[in-house]
Amino acid sequence: MLVTTCLMSLIIALQWEKSVAFLSVLFLSFFGSIEALYLSSCFLNFTKGAWCIFFLSLIFMTIMVSWHYGTIKKYEFDVENRVTVDWLTDLSPGLGVSRVPGIGFIHSNIVTGIPAFFSHFITNLPAFHQVLILLSFKSLPVPYIPKNERYLIGRIGHKEYKIYRCIVRYGYRDHVRDVNDFEDQIISSIGEFIAREERHHEALVLQEGRMIILGTNGNVLVPVVGGEQSERGQQVTDIENPGARRKKVRFMLPAISPKMNPSVRKELQELVDARESGTAYFLGHSHLKVRKGSNFVKQFLVMAYSFLDRNCREPPIALDIPHAALLEVGMDYTI
Repeated sequence: MLVTTCLMSLIIALQWEKSVAFLSVLFLSFFGSIEALYLSSCFLNFTKGAWCIFFLSLIFMTIMVSWHYGTIKKYEFDVENRVTVDWLTDLSPGLGVSRVPGIGFIHSNIVTGIPAFFSHFITNLPAFHQVLILLSFKSLPVPYIPKNERYLIGRIGHKEYKIYRCIVRYGYRDHVRDVNDFEDQIISSIGEFIAREERHHEALVLQEGRMIILGTNGNVLVPVVGGEQSERGQQVTDIENPGARRKKVRFMLPAISPKMNPSVRKELQELVDARESGTAYFLGHSHLKVRKGSNFVKQFLVMAYSFLDRNCREPPIALDIPHAALLEVGMDYTI
């Protein structure tokens, strides 16, 4: 309770309007004094049963600190070992990298560069999809994000590479990842980006970090509910509800319009064809390892994080990724 009061006072002082900043001091003084008295009384009765609450709080604090430490270290490793699209394109001729039909979704926590696990994948298996979409989720400290401001879409490299970046922004009360047609919304937003990029001449040479805000109501690609079949022509049924069948949404280009540039229409058609060929999801499955000679605290935190990571909800389940389209790339992170 005392920790919550301190954090709430910080929110009042830093996030609320400056004119009510004095409320932070009043809030902390009133509620903090009451909770400080309660806390001191617990310590006075430490040997009479309050030790149970103390050790329970210590266990929870250890879990939170270990998870936070491991998450931060993994993110720092990804940022330090990311590669640029130039590395990917310059390496392709030497390794004989081939582009296969389809769309590859690369889930990553970083918003610039290509994650280390995908470069590890390319080095060992020189092939990737015709269209690549680097997908990141970013939570914002607001309850909801309007649908017309949910996606940040950008291009990585030249047009012929067909590599895009999509940052999905959501509030703490949004349920973006639980939407069944999430993949369709991403494809539709990228189609809207391709059309809008042509209208904004300054965006024709988009560099890494320059993106366009888009929503989920784009009308460049026309969605059509297809048959109850998968990419391989087999019927797809819901395991939990065998009576319900999963319908695949297909995309079509609108009628030929003189307003649409032929190069834009060609790129949109290539996006539609890639979607018809199938999609695959790339996820990094990292394992933290401690360097030799590290202190005991660091070793304990990494061991605790590894235990929690092995027993928490797996990303494919949390993101509702089809098992048949999932590719997990394992890597060891030595910190």
